[in-house]
Amino acid sequence: VQIHGIKGRNKGVVLAPPIGSLQIHDCTGTAQHRGRTAGLILFNMPPSVPSVGDASEIEVRSQKNADGAANRPAAVAGTANGGLPTAAKSYTMSEVAQHSTKDDAWLVYGDLVLDVTKWVAHHPGGEMTILRFAGMDATDELRAFHDDWVLETKIRPFVVGTVLDKPETSELVRDFRELGEQFEKLGYFHLTPTFYWLKLVWVFGIFVCSLGLLFKTESLAAHAVSAVLLGIFWQQFAFVGHDAGHMRKRAAAADGVDVTGLGSLVTLFNGISVAWWKATHNVHHAVPNTVDCDPDIAHLPVFAVDSRMFGGLFNKYHRRVMEFDWPARNVFVPYQHFWYYPIMCVARFNLYIQSVIFLLSSSKDGHGSLRTRIDTLAFLGFFTWLTFLVASIPTWPERVAYVLLSHAVAGLLNVQITLSHFSREVFDSPDDKQGSERYGGDFYTRNVLSSLDVDCPSFMDWFHGGLQFQTLHHLYPRLARQHLRKTEPLIRSLCRKHSLPYTARSFVACNVEVFEKLRESATKAKVWSPLIIDALNAEG
Repeated sequence: VQIHGIKGRNKGVVLAPPIGSLQIHDCTGTAQHRGRTAGLILFNMPPSVPSVGDASEIEVRSQKNADGAANRPAAVAGTANGGLPTAAKSYTMSEVAQHSTKDDAWLVYGDLVLDVTKWVAHHPGGEMTILRFAGMDATDELRAFHDDWVLETKIRPFVVGTVLDKPETSELVRDFRELGEQFEKLGYFHLTPTFYWLKLVWVFGIFVCSLGLLFKTESLAAHAVSAVLLGIFWQQFAFVGHDAGHMRKRAAAADGVDVTGLGSLVTLFNGISVAWWKATHNVHHAVPNTVDCDPDIAHLPVFAVDSRMFGGLFNKYHRRVMEFDWPARNVFVPYQHFWYYPIMCVARFNLYIQSVIFLLSSSKDGHGSLRTRIDTLAFLGFFTWLTFLVASIPTWPERVAYVLLSHAVAGLLNVQITLSHFSREVFDSPDDKQGSERYGGDFYTRNVLSSLDVDCPSFMDWFHGGLQFQTLHHLYPRLARQHLRKTEPLIRSLCRKHSLPYTARSFVACNVEVFEKLRESATKAKVWSPLIIDALNAEG
Protein backbone atom coordinates (compact mmCIF):
# COMPACT_ATOMS: atom_id res chain seq x y z
CA VAL A 1 0.00 0.00 0.00
CA GLN A 2 1.36 3.43 -0.92
CA ILE A 3 0.92 6.42 1.37
CA HIS A 4 0.72 9.80 -0.31
CA GLY A 5 2.10 12.45 2.01
CA ILE A 6 2.69 16.17 1.60
CA LYS A 7 0.68 17.37 -1.38
CA GLY A 8 0.92 13.92 -2.90
CA ARG A 9 4.70 14.07 -3.33
CA ASN A 10 5.81 11.65 -0.61
CA LYS A 11 5.26 7.95 -1.01
CA GLY A 12 6.03 5.06 1.30
CA VAL A 13 5.40 1.33 1.53
CA VAL A 14 3.66 0.08 4.68
CA LEU A 15 4.06 -3.47 5.92
CA ALA A 16 1.15 -4.08 8.28
CA PRO A 17 -0.71 -6.93 9.90
CA PRO A 18 -3.56 -8.55 7.91
CA ILE A 19 -6.35 -6.43 9.36
CA GLY A 20 -9.38 -5.17 7.52
CA SER A 21 -8.32 -1.49 7.53
CA LEU A 22 -5.72 0.91 8.92
CA GLN A 23 -5.93 4.58 9.75
CA ILE A 24 -2.82 6.69 9.07
CA HIS A 25 -2.17 10.38 9.58
CA ASP A 26 -1.54 12.15 6.31
CA CYS A 27 1.71 14.15 6.28
CA THR A 28 -0.22 17.21 5.12
CA GLY A 29 -1.70 17.40 8.62
CA THR A 30 -0.11 18.48 11.83
CA ALA A 31 -0.74 17.88 15.50
CA GLN A 32 -4.27 18.71 16.55
CA HIS A 33 -2.95 20.16 19.78
CA ARG A 34 -1.12 22.74 17.67
CA GLY A 35 -4.33 24.09 16.27
CA ARG A 36 -4.23 22.78 12.71
CA THR A 37 -6.03 20.03 10.81
CA ALA A 38 -4.59 16.54 11.01
CA GLY A 39 -6.13 14.80 7.99
CA LEU A 40 -6.89 11.08 8.28
CA ILE A 41 -6.60 8.74 5.31
CA LEU A 42 -8.30 5.36 5.41
CA PHE A 43 -6.47 2.58 3.57
CA ASN A 44 -8.04 -0.81 2.90
CA MET A 45 -5.49 -3.48 3.71
CA PRO A 46 -5.88 -6.57 1.52
CA PRO A 47 -5.59 -9.94 3.29
CA SER A 48 -2.49 -10.74 1.23
CA VAL A 49 -0.35 -8.19 3.06
CA PRO A 50 2.05 -10.16 5.31
CA SER A 51 1.95 -9.66 9.04
CA VAL A 52 4.91 -8.03 10.81
CA GLY A 53 3.47 -7.88 14.32
CA ASP A 54 1.21 -5.54 16.26
CA ALA A 55 -0.05 -2.28 14.82
CA SER A 56 2.39 -0.43 17.09
CA GLU A 57 5.25 -2.10 15.18
CA ILE A 58 4.21 -0.93 11.74
CA GLU A 59 7.28 -0.13 9.65
CA VAL A 60 7.24 2.78 7.21
CA ARG A 61 9.89 2.59 4.51
CA SER A 62 10.81 5.67 2.49
CA GLN A 63 11.23 5.59 -1.30
CA LYS A 64 12.50 8.07 -3.88
CA ASN A 65 9.96 10.30 -5.61
CA ALA A 66 9.99 11.33 -9.24
CA ASP A 67 12.59 14.07 -8.82
CA GLY A 68 14.93 11.84 -6.80
CA ALA A 69 14.56 13.42 -3.36
CA ALA A 70 14.37 11.10 -0.37
CA ASN A 71 10.93 11.04 1.17
CA ARG A 72 10.25 10.87 4.86
CA PRO A 73 7.72 8.41 6.26
CA ALA A 74 4.29 9.44 7.34
CA ALA A 75 3.43 9.25 11.02
CA VAL A 76 1.23 6.45 12.29
CA ALA A 77 -2.13 7.51 13.67
CA GLY A 78 -2.08 8.21 17.36
CA THR A 79 1.29 9.91 17.48
CA ALA A 80 1.42 13.11 19.51
CA ASN A 81 3.51 14.79 16.83
CA GLY A 82 0.81 15.06 14.19
CA GLY A 83 2.27 14.11 10.83
CA LEU A 84 5.92 14.02 11.93
CA PRO A 85 7.78 10.78 11.35
CA THR A 86 8.05 8.07 13.94
CA ALA A 87 10.83 5.53 14.31
CA ALA A 88 10.97 2.03 15.77
CA LYS A 89 13.76 2.85 18.25
CA SER A 90 12.74 4.21 21.66
CA TYR A 91 14.87 5.95 24.28
CA THR A 92 14.54 7.08 27.86
CA MET A 93 15.23 10.69 28.84
CA SER A 94 18.35 9.54 30.69
CA GLU A 95 19.63 7.95 27.47
CA VAL A 96 18.94 11.15 25.54
CA ALA A 97 20.80 13.15 28.23
CA GLN A 98 24.00 11.28 27.35
CA HIS A 99 24.05 13.02 23.95
CA SER A 100 24.79 16.55 25.14
CA THR A 101 27.92 17.73 23.33
CA LYS A 102 28.64 19.54 20.08
CA ASP A 103 29.92 16.29 18.57
CA ASP A 104 26.91 14.31 19.78
CA ALA A 105 23.82 16.48 20.22
CA TRP A 106 20.28 15.12 20.63
CA LEU A 107 17.09 17.01 21.39
CA VAL A 108 13.57 15.96 22.30
CA TYR A 109 10.69 17.58 20.44
CA GLY A 110 7.25 16.35 21.45
CA ASP A 111 7.70 12.60 21.63
CA LEU A 112 10.46 12.55 19.02
CA VAL A 113 14.20 12.21 19.58
CA LEU A 114 16.28 14.28 17.16
CA ASP A 115 19.97 13.85 16.38
CA VAL A 116 21.01 17.39 15.38
CA THR A 117 24.78 16.88 15.56
CA LYS A 118 25.42 17.63 11.88
CA TRP A 119 23.08 20.63 11.94
CA VAL A 120 24.56 22.44 14.95
CA ALA A 121 27.21 24.36 12.99
CA HIS A 122 24.69 25.42 10.34
CA HIS A 123 21.80 26.51 12.55
CA PRO A 124 20.75 30.04 11.43
CA GLY A 125 19.98 30.95 15.03
CA GLY A 126 23.48 30.03 16.16
CA GLU A 127 24.96 26.80 17.49
CA MET A 128 24.92 27.96 21.11
CA THR A 129 21.12 28.04 21.17
CA ILE A 130 20.98 24.35 20.27
CA LEU A 131 23.85 23.27 22.49
CA ARG A 132 22.27 24.78 25.60
CA PHE A 133 19.51 22.13 25.28
CA ALA A 134 21.48 19.19 23.92
CA GLY A 135 20.33 16.08 25.75
CA MET A 136 17.14 17.79 26.95
CA ASP A 137 13.51 18.34 26.05
CA ALA A 138 13.47 21.45 23.83
CA THR A 139 9.84 21.29 22.67
CA ASP A 140 8.79 24.75 23.80
CA GLU A 141 12.09 26.37 22.82
CA LEU A 142 11.71 25.03 19.28
CA ARG A 143 8.09 26.13 19.11
CA ALA A 144 8.92 29.61 20.38
CA PHE A 145 11.52 30.41 17.71
CA HIS A 146 10.34 28.48 14.66
CA ASP A 147 7.37 28.72 12.35
CA ASP A 148 5.18 25.66 12.06
CA TRP A 149 6.27 24.80 8.53
CA VAL A 150 9.86 24.52 9.81
CA LEU A 151 8.89 22.08 12.55
CA GLU A 152 6.68 20.09 10.20
CA THR A 153 9.20 19.70 7.38
CA LYS A 154 12.75 20.53 8.41
CA ILE A 155 13.16 18.25 11.42
CA ARG A 156 12.22 15.06 9.60
CA PRO A 157 15.80 14.09 8.61
CA PHE A 158 16.92 14.32 12.24
CA VAL A 159 14.43 11.89 13.83
CA VAL A 160 16.15 8.85 15.31
CA GLY A 161 13.38 7.55 17.56
CA THR A 162 10.82 8.34 20.22
CA VAL A 163 11.10 9.01 23.93
CA LEU A 164 9.56 6.59 26.40
CA ASP A 165 9.38 8.37 29.72
CA LYS A 166 8.83 12.04 28.96
CA PRO A 167 7.16 13.70 31.99
CA GLU A 168 3.53 14.70 31.68
CA THR A 169 3.00 18.25 30.42
CA SER A 170 1.88 20.58 33.22
CA GLU A 171 -1.31 22.59 33.07
CA LEU A 172 0.75 25.79 33.05
CA VAL A 173 2.65 24.75 29.93
CA ARG A 174 -0.53 23.57 28.22
CA ASP A 175 -2.23 26.92 28.89
CA PHE A 176 0.66 28.95 27.51
CA ARG A 177 0.86 26.72 24.46
CA GLU A 178 -2.85 27.15 23.83
CA LEU A 179 -2.53 30.91 24.10
CA GLY A 180 0.23 30.79 21.50
CA GLU A 181 -2.07 28.80 19.23
CA GLN A 182 -4.73 31.48 19.57
CA PHE A 183 -2.19 34.16 18.64
CA GLU A 184 -1.29 32.15 15.59
CA LYS A 185 -4.91 31.72 14.53
CA LEU A 186 -5.43 35.47 14.87
CA GLY A 187 -2.42 36.14 12.65
CA TYR A 188 -0.40 37.89 15.35
CA PHE A 189 2.81 36.15 14.30
CA HIS A 190 2.57 37.76 10.87
CA LEU A 191 4.18 41.07 9.97
CA THR A 192 2.49 44.17 8.61
CA PRO A 193 4.72 45.87 6.00
CA THR A 194 2.91 49.20 6.49
CA PHE A 195 3.94 49.21 10.14
CA TYR A 196 7.62 49.06 9.19
CA TRP A 197 7.33 51.53 6.33
CA LEU A 198 5.90 54.02 8.80
CA LYS A 199 8.71 53.21 11.26
CA LEU A 200 11.30 53.88 8.56
CA VAL A 201 9.65 57.20 7.73
CA TRP A 202 9.65 58.09 11.43
CA VAL A 203 13.28 57.22 12.19
CA PHE A 204 14.71 58.70 9.01
CA GLY A 205 12.67 61.83 9.64
CA ILE A 206 14.61 62.16 12.91
CA PHE A 207 17.87 61.53 11.03
CA VAL A 208 17.13 64.18 8.41
CA CYS A 209 16.32 66.73 11.14
CA SER A 210 19.64 65.93 12.81
CA LEU A 211 21.55 66.42 9.56
CA GLY A 212 19.68 69.64 8.80
CA LEU A 213 20.62 71.18 12.13
CA LEU A 214 24.26 70.14 11.69
CA PHE A 215 24.80 71.25 8.10
CA LYS A 216 22.43 74.21 7.82
CA THR A 217 23.34 76.02 11.03
CA GLU A 218 26.51 77.16 12.78
CA SER A 219 25.03 77.45 16.26
CA LEU A 220 26.60 75.28 18.95
CA ALA A 221 23.17 74.86 20.54
CA ALA A 222 21.71 73.67 17.23
CA HIS A 223 24.60 71.23 16.81
CA ALA A 224 23.96 69.94 20.33
CA VAL A 225 20.32 69.31 19.41
CA SER A 226 21.57 67.58 16.25
CA ALA A 227 23.66 65.23 18.38
CA VAL A 228 20.67 64.48 20.62
CA LEU A 229 18.50 63.71 17.59
CA LEU A 230 21.21 61.46 16.15
CA GLY A 231 21.26 59.51 19.43
CA ILE A 232 17.46 59.19 19.36
CA PHE A 233 17.67 58.02 15.74
CA TRP A 234 20.10 55.27 16.75
CA GLN A 235 17.93 54.26 19.71
CA GLN A 236 14.76 54.13 17.62
CA PHE A 237 16.33 52.34 14.68
CA ALA A 238 17.78 49.74 17.04
CA PHE A 239 14.20 48.72 17.87
CA VAL A 240 13.65 47.98 14.18
CA GLY A 241 16.88 45.97 14.22
CA HIS A 242 15.61 44.08 17.24
CA ASP A 243 12.45 43.21 15.33
CA ALA A 244 14.46 42.20 12.25
CA GLY A 245 16.59 39.85 14.33
CA HIS A 246 13.46 37.99 15.40
CA MET A 247 11.98 37.78 11.90
CA ARG A 248 12.09 34.49 10.01
CA LYS A 249 13.30 35.12 6.48
CA ARG A 250 10.79 32.96 4.60
CA ALA A 251 7.78 33.92 6.70
CA ALA A 252 8.67 37.61 6.53
CA ALA A 253 9.05 37.41 2.75
CA ALA A 254 5.55 35.94 2.55
CA ASP A 255 4.35 38.96 4.54
CA GLY A 256 6.15 41.37 2.21
CA VAL A 257 9.17 42.18 4.41
CA ASP A 258 12.76 41.67 3.21
CA VAL A 259 14.61 40.60 6.38
CA THR A 260 18.10 40.67 4.86
CA GLY A 261 17.55 44.12 3.37
CA LEU A 262 16.03 45.50 6.56
CA GLY A 263 18.80 44.05 8.73
CA SER A 264 21.50 45.45 6.44
CA LEU A 265 19.85 48.86 6.50
CA VAL A 266 19.89 48.81 10.30
CA THR A 267 23.58 47.84 10.38
CA LEU A 268 24.43 50.53 7.81
CA PHE A 269 22.82 53.35 9.78
CA ASN A 270 23.03 52.00 13.33
CA GLY A 271 26.54 50.58 13.37
CA ILE A 272 25.66 47.39 15.25
CA SER A 273 25.90 44.06 13.41
CA VAL A 274 22.44 42.50 13.27
CA ALA A 275 24.10 39.12 12.63
CA TRP A 276 26.09 39.47 15.88
CA TRP A 277 23.03 40.63 17.75
CA LYS A 278 20.98 37.67 16.56
CA ALA A 279 23.69 35.19 17.59
CA THR A 280 23.74 36.53 21.15
CA HIS A 281 20.09 37.43 21.53
CA ASN A 282 18.75 33.99 20.66
CA VAL A 283 20.81 32.47 23.47
CA HIS A 284 19.56 35.16 25.85
CA HIS A 285 15.94 34.35 24.99
CA ALA A 286 16.48 30.62 25.47
CA VAL A 287 18.30 30.80 28.83
CA PRO A 288 17.53 34.25 30.30
CA ASN A 289 19.39 35.19 33.47
CA THR A 290 21.17 31.86 33.78
CA VAL A 291 24.29 32.79 35.71
CA ASP A 292 26.86 31.22 33.37
CA CYS A 293 24.96 30.98 30.07
CA ASP A 294 23.12 34.25 29.37
CA PRO A 295 25.42 36.73 27.53
CA ASP A 296 23.16 39.63 28.53
CA ILE A 297 24.20 39.44 32.18
CA ALA A 298 27.87 38.53 31.57
CA HIS A 299 29.45 41.96 32.01
CA LEU A 300 32.49 41.47 34.22
CA PRO A 301 34.64 43.30 35.15
CA VAL A 302 32.17 46.21 35.26
CA PHE A 303 28.91 44.57 36.48
CA ALA A 304 28.07 41.50 38.55
CA VAL A 305 24.34 41.20 39.21
CA ASP A 306 24.77 38.13 41.41
CA SER A 307 27.33 37.11 44.04
CA ARG A 308 27.81 33.76 42.29
CA MET A 309 29.80 35.68 39.69
CA PHE A 310 32.43 36.64 42.27
CA GLY A 311 34.16 33.27 42.07
CA GLY A 312 35.22 33.54 38.44
CA LEU A 313 32.60 31.52 36.55
CA PHE A 314 33.28 29.76 33.28
CA ASN A 315 30.83 31.41 30.88
CA LYS A 316 29.40 28.89 28.44
CA TYR A 317 28.56 31.52 25.83
CA HIS A 318 31.94 33.27 25.81
CA ARG A 319 33.71 29.95 26.45
CA ARG A 320 36.10 31.45 28.95
CA VAL A 321 36.32 32.22 32.64
CA MET A 322 34.84 35.62 33.49
CA GLU A 323 37.42 36.61 36.08
CA PHE A 324 36.49 38.57 39.16
CA ASP A 325 39.86 40.29 38.89
CA TRP A 326 41.44 43.32 40.56
CA PRO A 327 39.51 45.96 38.53
CA ALA A 328 36.25 44.12 39.22
CA ARG A 329 36.95 43.73 42.95
CA ASN A 330 38.35 47.18 43.59
CA VAL A 331 37.12 49.63 40.94
CA PHE A 332 33.85 48.60 39.35
CA VAL A 333 31.63 46.05 41.11
CA PRO A 334 31.77 47.51 44.67
CA TYR A 335 30.53 50.80 43.19
CA GLN A 336 28.59 49.45 40.19
CA HIS A 337 25.35 51.20 41.14
CA PHE A 338 27.16 54.52 40.74
CA TRP A 339 28.94 53.37 37.58
CA TYR A 340 25.70 52.19 35.95
CA TYR A 341 24.58 55.34 34.11
CA PRO A 342 28.08 56.60 33.16
CA ILE A 343 28.84 53.20 31.63
CA MET A 344 25.50 53.14 29.81
CA CYS A 345 26.50 56.46 28.20
CA VAL A 346 29.50 54.82 26.52
CA ALA A 347 28.16 51.27 26.23
CA ARG A 348 27.49 51.76 22.53
CA PHE A 349 31.23 51.71 21.87
CA ASN A 350 31.33 48.19 23.31
CA LEU A 351 28.62 47.15 20.84
CA TYR A 352 30.91 48.30 18.02
CA ILE A 353 33.72 46.21 19.47
CA GLN A 354 31.52 43.13 19.84
CA SER A 355 30.35 43.52 16.24
CA VAL A 356 33.94 43.71 14.99
CA ILE A 357 34.96 40.62 16.98
CA PHE A 358 32.01 38.67 15.59
CA LEU A 359 32.51 39.74 11.97
CA LEU A 360 36.24 38.95 12.09
CA SER A 361 35.71 35.61 13.81
CA SER A 362 36.28 32.46 11.77
CA SER A 363 33.13 31.01 13.33
CA LYS A 364 29.95 32.90 12.49
CA ASP A 365 27.84 30.77 14.83
CA GLY A 366 25.55 29.39 12.15
CA HIS A 367 25.31 32.56 10.05
CA GLY A 368 26.06 32.03 6.38
CA SER A 369 29.00 33.72 4.69
CA LEU A 370 26.73 35.79 2.41
CA ARG A 371 24.81 37.22 5.37
CA THR A 372 27.97 38.15 7.24
CA ARG A 373 29.62 39.62 4.13
CA ILE A 374 26.62 41.88 3.59
CA ASP A 375 26.66 42.76 7.29
CA THR A 376 30.40 43.54 7.12
CA LEU A 377 29.94 45.89 4.14
CA ALA A 378 27.06 47.63 5.90
CA PHE A 379 29.16 47.94 9.08
CA LEU A 380 32.02 49.55 7.14
CA GLY A 381 29.49 51.81 5.44
CA PHE A 382 28.32 53.05 8.84
CA PHE A 383 31.76 54.21 9.89
CA THR A 384 32.33 55.75 6.48
CA TRP A 385 29.33 58.08 6.65
CA LEU A 386 29.82 58.76 10.36
CA THR A 387 33.45 59.77 9.73
CA PHE A 388 32.44 62.23 7.02
CA LEU A 389 29.68 63.61 9.23
CA VAL A 390 31.99 64.22 12.19
CA ALA A 391 34.72 65.60 9.90
CA SER A 392 32.32 68.30 8.73
CA ILE A 393 32.30 69.79 12.25
CA PRO A 394 34.88 72.62 12.28
CA THR A 395 36.77 72.06 15.57
CA TRP A 396 38.07 69.02 17.41
CA PRO A 397 36.50 69.90 20.77
CA GLU A 398 33.09 70.18 19.12
CA ARG A 399 33.67 66.92 17.23
CA VAL A 400 34.46 65.06 20.43
CA ALA A 401 31.49 66.65 22.21
CA TYR A 402 29.17 65.75 19.31
CA VAL A 403 30.26 62.09 19.32
CA LEU A 404 30.04 61.73 23.10
CA LEU A 405 26.65 63.45 23.38
CA SER A 406 25.06 61.43 20.56
CA HIS A 407 26.38 58.17 22.00
CA ALA A 408 25.26 59.09 25.52
CA VAL A 409 21.71 59.71 24.29
CA ALA A 410 21.78 56.43 22.33
CA GLY A 411 22.76 54.81 25.65
CA LEU A 412 19.09 55.02 26.56
CA LEU A 413 18.79 51.77 24.62
CA ASN A 414 21.31 50.06 26.89
CA VAL A 415 19.38 51.24 29.93
CA GLN A 416 16.14 49.90 28.49
CA ILE A 417 17.69 46.53 27.68
CA THR A 418 19.28 46.04 31.10
CA LEU A 419 16.19 47.26 32.97
CA SER A 420 14.33 44.26 31.61
CA HIS A 421 16.46 41.68 33.42
CA PHE A 422 19.19 43.03 35.73
CA SER A 423 16.96 43.15 38.81
CA ARG A 424 15.21 39.84 38.19
CA GLU A 425 15.96 36.39 39.56
CA VAL A 426 19.26 34.84 38.44
CA PHE A 427 19.20 31.08 37.89
CA ASP A 428 21.84 28.52 38.85
CA SER A 429 24.24 27.01 36.37
CA PRO A 430 22.60 24.10 34.51
CA ASP A 431 25.49 21.97 35.78
CA ASP A 432 23.99 22.26 39.26
CA LYS A 433 20.45 21.22 38.30
CA GLN A 434 18.76 18.24 36.73
CA GLY A 435 15.96 17.81 34.19
CA SER A 436 13.20 20.42 34.15
CA GLU A 437 14.85 22.43 36.95
CA ARG A 438 17.66 23.53 34.65
CA TYR A 439 17.66 27.14 33.45
CA GLY A 440 15.03 28.10 36.01
CA GLY A 441 12.29 25.64 35.06
CA ASP A 442 10.10 25.25 31.99
CA PHE A 443 10.41 27.75 29.15
CA TYR A 444 7.42 29.85 30.24
CA THR A 445 8.19 29.97 33.95
CA ARG A 446 11.81 30.98 33.48
CA ASN A 447 10.89 33.80 31.10
CA VAL A 448 8.23 35.22 33.42
CA LEU A 449 10.54 35.11 36.45
CA SER A 450 13.45 36.74 34.63
CA SER A 451 11.54 39.60 32.95
CA LEU A 452 10.45 43.04 34.13
CA ASP A 453 7.89 45.08 32.17
CA VAL A 454 7.62 48.86 31.99
CA ASP A 455 4.13 50.09 32.77
CA CYS A 456 3.62 53.08 30.50
CA PRO A 457 0.74 54.80 28.65
CA SER A 458 0.23 53.91 25.01
CA PHE A 459 1.47 57.29 23.80
CA MET A 460 4.93 56.33 25.14
CA ASP A 461 5.13 53.08 23.19
CA TRP A 462 7.34 54.77 20.58
CA PHE A 463 9.96 55.50 23.25
CA HIS A 464 10.24 51.92 24.48
CA GLY A 465 10.01 50.21 21.09
CA GLY A 466 8.23 47.10 22.37
CA LEU A 467 10.77 46.41 25.13
CA GLN A 468 8.21 47.58 27.70
CA PHE A 469 6.37 44.28 27.09
CA GLN A 470 9.42 42.19 27.88
CA THR A 471 7.57 39.29 29.50
CA LEU A 472 5.19 38.84 26.58
CA HIS A 473 8.02 39.24 24.09
CA HIS A 474 10.08 36.56 25.82
CA LEU A 475 7.19 34.13 26.00
CA TYR A 476 6.27 34.58 22.33
CA PRO A 477 9.28 36.12 20.53
CA ARG A 478 7.61 35.74 17.12
CA LEU A 479 4.70 37.97 18.15
CA ALA A 480 4.75 41.08 15.94
CA ARG A 481 5.39 44.33 17.79
CA GLN A 482 2.14 45.99 16.75
CA HIS A 483 0.17 43.29 18.62
CA LEU A 484 1.98 43.48 21.95
CA ARG A 485 -0.17 46.02 23.80
CA LYS A 486 -3.52 44.39 23.02
CA THR A 487 -2.29 40.91 24.03
CA GLU A 488 -0.42 41.88 27.21
CA PRO A 489 -3.56 41.64 29.47
CA LEU A 490 -3.85 37.96 28.50
CA ILE A 491 -0.40 37.30 29.91
CA ARG A 492 -1.24 39.07 33.14
CA SER A 493 -4.35 36.92 33.49
CA LEU A 494 -2.55 33.66 32.75
CA CYS A 495 0.25 34.47 35.18
CA ARG A 496 -2.35 35.28 37.84
CA LYS A 497 -4.05 31.93 37.23
CA HIS A 498 -0.81 30.01 37.80
CA SER A 499 0.54 32.28 40.58
CA LEU A 500 3.48 33.41 38.46
CA PRO A 501 4.86 36.77 39.65
CA TYR A 502 4.30 38.91 36.57
CA THR A 503 5.90 42.30 37.31
CA ALA A 504 5.36 45.69 35.67
CA ARG A 505 6.51 49.03 37.07
CA SER A 506 6.86 52.59 35.88
CA PHE A 507 10.05 53.47 34.01
CA VAL A 508 11.33 55.40 37.02
CA ALA A 509 10.51 52.53 39.41
CA CYS A 510 12.31 50.09 37.13
CA ASN A 511 15.41 52.27 37.25
CA VAL A 512 15.20 52.40 41.04
CA GLU A 513 14.85 48.62 41.25
CA VAL A 514 17.92 48.05 39.08
CA PHE A 515 19.91 50.57 41.11
CA GLU A 516 18.97 48.78 44.34
CA LYS A 517 19.84 45.36 42.89
CA LEU A 518 23.25 46.61 41.77
CA ARG A 519 23.83 48.21 45.17
CA GLU A 520 22.91 44.98 46.96
CA SER A 521 25.41 43.02 44.88
CA ALA A 522 28.00 45.78 45.31
CA THR A 523 27.69 45.58 49.09
CA LYS A 524 28.43 41.86 48.99
CA ALA A 525 31.39 42.48 46.71
CA LYS A 526 32.97 44.86 49.23
CA VAL A 527 33.27 42.09 51.81
CA TRP A 528 34.08 39.32 49.37
CA SER A 529 37.54 37.79 49.38
CA PRO A 530 39.15 35.02 47.30
CA LEU A 531 40.01 33.41 50.62
CA ILE A 532 36.30 32.76 51.18
CA ILE A 533 36.11 30.66 48.04
CA ASP A 534 39.31 28.84 48.97
CA ALA A 535 37.94 28.08 52.44
CA LEU A 536 34.63 26.77 51.11
CA ASN A 537 36.45 24.40 48.76
CA ALA A 538 39.12 23.29 51.22
CA GLU A 539 39.31 19.64 52.22
CA GLY A 540 39.25 18.55 55.85
